[in-house]
Amino acid sequence: MINLNDLLKYDHITIQCHDNPDPDTIGSAFALYKFFKSNSKDTQIIYSGAAQIQKTNLLLMLTELAIPLRYIARDMCDTSDELKSLNQKNSLLITVDCQYGSGNVTKLTAENVAIIDHHFREVPESPLYDIRPFLGSCSTLVWHLLNEANFPLKDHLDVSTALYYGLYTDTNNLTEIIHPLDMDLRDDIKYNTALMKRFRNSNLSIEDLTIAGKTLNNRYLFTDTRSAIFEAEPCDPNILGFTSDLALQVDNIDACVVFCKVSGGIKISVRSCIRETMANELAARLCAGVGSGGGHSDKAGGFICDEKLQEKNTTPFEFLKERFKQYYGEYNLIYSDKSNFDVSKLEKFRKKAIPIGYVRTTDVFPVGTEVIIRTIEGDTHITSDPDIHIMVGVCQEIWPIKRERFEAAYIIPDGLYAPDESFWEESHYKPTVMDRIQGEHVSIEPYIKPCIPCGESIIFGKELKKRTKVFTSWNQEGYMFGDIGDYIAIRCDDIKDIYVIEKTIFFKTYEKV
Repeated sequence: MINLNDLLKYDHITIQCHDNPDPDTIGSAFALYKFFKSNSKDTQIIYSGAAQIQKTNLLLMLTELAIPLRYIARDMCDTSDELKSLNQKNSLLITVDCQYGSGNVTKLTAENVAIIDHHFREVPESPLYDIRPFLGSCSTLVWHLLNEANFPLKDHLDVSTALYYGLYTDTNNLTEIIHPLDMDLRDDIKYNTALMKRFRNSNLSIEDLTIAGKTLNNRYLFTDTRSAIFEAEPCDPNILGFTSDLALQVDNIDACVVFCKVSGGIKISVRSCIRETMANELAARLCAGVGSGGGHSDKAGGFICDEKLQEKNTTPFEFLKERFKQYYGEYNLIYSDKSNFDVSKLEKFRKKAIPIGYVRTTDVFPVGTEVIIRTIEGDTHITSDPDIHIMVGVCQEIWPIKRERFEAAYIIPDGLYAPDESFWEESHYKPTVMDRIQGEHVSIEPYIKPCIPCGESIIFGKELKKRTKVFTSWNQEGYMFGDIGDYIAIRCDDIKDIYVIEKTIFFKTYEKV
């Protein structure tokens, strides 16, 4: 991981975008440029490649935000005056939204190199790198690094606007956001709304519309599952989202994926209009083991690594077709309000008497505050109330619980409960609670108190032999997904209360009665 303040030991900084610049690489580079400039460092932003920027939205971004991005022709990289600083003592080259030595960025000679990126690793590990492929944009990573370095983003509206636009375009207009940090950037940053409106309305060209038209004709339909796959020419990620939105309006398509080849792999855009298929879960399944995917229940996206795909010895189209067939043939559906489980043959389990944590919502925010609990699993919306607590499980899982049920299932020992850093080691994000109206984020750590299951929380449990989607009694619009080896849980005192417990959590927290 990189700490930007540690890079201030270098006097000459060159920040390099990839060879086909987009708003994400430009916004990330510009933000770093302003950080180093504010610390009196000799800094420049460059890019190379076959041609200079031509897209209207990029030219508008460079002009309106006064971004000093310079083009260096490939045949001039060895003699360019702009690159002489790389040969000076105490100089550093930073590649953003790309990786030094990979195929989408011209390799420059440099003694010291740092990599800041959000794609899967394509090059050997280097001493200075921060690569987080679980993020939706490189702008998110740079925003996070700037906050850690205490850079006053509120005083730099141009930087905030550039970073927001980077996230906006790389997540298909914010519809394919994957990680809570992406959501935090989206919710917290202040940007120039007038400029963003102009940027948004200059995204597509006539050529882009032509690509979208061709894509709709290059399809494979699964008539039995009312789903489809479309392959696009290499294009801006916005075209994938635009095309998948159009495809979903076809009367016999309930879910679809549009993909195209990009540097290092393939980019996918996923859409769904039925509750039995959540787009974020479908994207995650399509990319499982070969990339990453996520987003919202109706709109999601992902990336599949080229190297992983080559190991499968197949084409992207055939790979996605096979994953689609597996996905739609691999799961059961359980509707808790309609289920008729025969619990007489199921084993009973109770929660182990091990300490976990809980937070009173009114300890964090006043009564009546509309609250978002933000975790790695997603957002949960509640209202701060004396009768609502937030539970903190042994595997960093977070869930709300009513006080009546809490008091029946847990006892409160004396003392405080403060998870140490090792508790959060496997988490990319510590849960926060946010005031939905004011936008204020608060860490729940200082408010966590201990509680111990008292043996009154007894369930019927059954190990899943097939992947399963459970529509719970408290949420009929979405579902809980259970993988093979996870457990179906049915409350003994309410057999219509059915849910899924992930296998690692189950064995840590439950024992047979």
